[in-house]
Amino acid sequence: MAKRKDNINEIRTGILVGVGALILIVVGVGLYYSLGFGGAASGEPYIALDKPDGTGDVEVVYFFSYECPHCRSFDDLIDGWQSKLHDGAVFRRIHVAYSSSNRLLAKAHRALTRHDAFDANHRRLFRALQDRNRRFATPNALAQFVDGFDVDQDAFLRTLTSTRTAREVDAGERLFLSLGLTGVPALVVDDKYIINMDIGRKHALAVADDLVEELLAKRSGL
Repeated sequence: MAKRKDNINEIRTGILVGVGALILIVVGVGLYYSLGFGGAASGEPYIALDKPDGTGDVEVVYFFSYECPHCRSFDDLIDGWQSKLHDGAVFRRIHVAYSSSNRLLAKAHRALTRHDAFDANHRRLFRALQDRNRRFATPNALAQFVDGFDVDQDAFLRTLTSTRTAREVDAGERLFLSLGLTGVPALVVDDKYIINMDIGRKHALAVADDLVEELLAKRSGL
């Protein structure tokens, strides 16, 4: 009887060890990709839309959401990368608006940008939503949250609820949908090249760099 119990205990221990090892593998792979070290095994580095090349500056658009954990982990890489873009390339963030909560946050993003208060509040919003599970159900709640962080709540509230801000958010969402995008983070070069984020984030940014250089060279006649 004692021997049977020992066998059962050994089996249980083996199962627990196996499950633990599997969890470690899954967590390790997740961290590997979230930090941007993933390879290109999951497919082509980008999708080229059937559109003519543009003219003028090459625009890189980054679609994100304050509610998206992957956007938050990508943010440090994006900050360092966009500051080193080539001359002739411009970078733009667009907050998606495909739900009521995202639409309110998209308006907040536009208002903060307009008042030069983006830097003072960008990471604060990520932390509030994702670390403290805070939810902003009304414009007033957001205005109170950003008050004193490079913006006055009354001025912020007027901008957030303005017709101009609503039009800008609508335009961003139309662009998101017209590109056939369904999730974030998403990186698009010149409204034509959609970067495959599954190849690893550092690799994705390197691909975007190559596309920007190629487009700039074409436009300069080189």
